[in-house]
Amino acid sequence: MKVSIRFRMPAMARQKPPEWNDLHDVLRVHEAGSLSGAARVAGVSQSTMSRRIAAIESGGRRVFLRDADGGMCLTERGAAMVAAARRMRAGFASGAAAFGAPPQPLRIAACEVTARLFIAHALPDWSRRSEIPADLVVLDDLFALSPSEYDVLVMPAEGPLPGTIGSEIGRIEWGLFAAPSYLAARPVVAGGGTLDGHQVIRASGSLAMIAGYRWLDGAGGRTALLSSSPLAQREACIRGQGIALLPLAMGEGDALLERIDMPVPGCVQVWLMADADGASHARTSGFLRWARRRFGGPAPEASAPAAPRR
Repeated sequence: MKVSIRFRMPAMARQKPPEWNDLHDVLRVHEAGSLSGAARVAGVSQSTMSRRIAAIESGGRRVFLRDADGGMCLTERGAAMVAAARRMRAGFASGAAAFGAPPQPLRIAACEVTARLFIAHALPDWSRRSEIPADLVVLDDLFALSPSEYDVLVMPAEGPLPGTIGSEIGRIEWGLFAAPSYLAARPVVAGGGTLDGHQVIRASGSLAMIAGYRWLDGAGGRTALLSSSPLAQREACIRGQGIALLPLAMGEGDALLERIDMPVPGCVQVWLMADADGASHARTSGFLRWARRRFGGPAPEASAPAAPRR
């Protein structure tokens, strides 16, 4: 009697497909650029977000890799999860709209100057043409924003920021201003090249990164005030605290200010940008098309690829 013994190797367990919450968390980390940023968006602690990603990556199923500079890069699996999450998010938004849910507002991030001189007066035209409401947020430090915190970014720049596409929508011209009372006490030599001997109101924070304000730092004079707000600089200038470099549109024609005859830096471009990954979303792409018509800008330009997000 023959007895045959067969050994059956246990079948490898199939990997469980990711759930929506997993996809959403991976998308949050990718768009925020960091665990801490994703945690803020989700309203949880960084340790909680870290545990969630660790669970998603258990069993060697890596989603993120860190490069030599500490940047977070997507693996092939991570890229597939991000793409799936974006499709699901778009599908949910479309389905919600079909059932009468109000559209999500378009988040526009701007600084004081670009909000006041370019965006605020144009948004009524957008509202007449679209059912999507605009959420205009005025911030001091636009450079610190992650793509998950805005849909559209409007700021002075020399071109689209890395990882974005955008169009130039205008330019800011500069002028040096002071209060008449200040100039009566401390006249400025017409056509002079420096502000030596004068009190100067300078930029701080991210505002100091703008080319015009960098020029002011080298123009001489004693710093009387540092401020990240052009409106605060203007008020201090009106009150006689010193000389300020202001956008021409904020100072010219004001009886409380007098323009100084001195060479100033060239104008700075203003760019309207969207994250390259999100620019194809219907509400964002629609706003970009409207903005090009409204401001007369050229076709959008793409920046160089973004460096790995931290």
